[in-house]
Amino acid sequence: MNDMKQGLTLAQLRQDTADALNTPAVDIADDDHLGDWGLDSIGFMRVLMKWEEVQPGIDTARMYEAETIAEFWDIVRSTRG
Repeated sequence: MNDMKQGLTLAQLRQDTADALNTPAVDIADDDHLGDWGLDSIGFMRVLMKWEEVQPGIDTARMYEAETIAEFWDIVRSTRG
């Protein structure tokens, strides 16, 4: 379980994304286009809701424009100030 004080980690972000895709996290590169892996808007909405619980204040508009784990992570890091 994530420590709420810690916020969202890259490992959790990667695992949640992989879980949504039903694929091992190690198979997805940071710069892979997640749409090519089959991440659809419903799957993404589910993981984003989970992330918002752990990391309040995520810029959801930017997250919807992001296409890779690396881009997701940059947005999460920028949320922390």
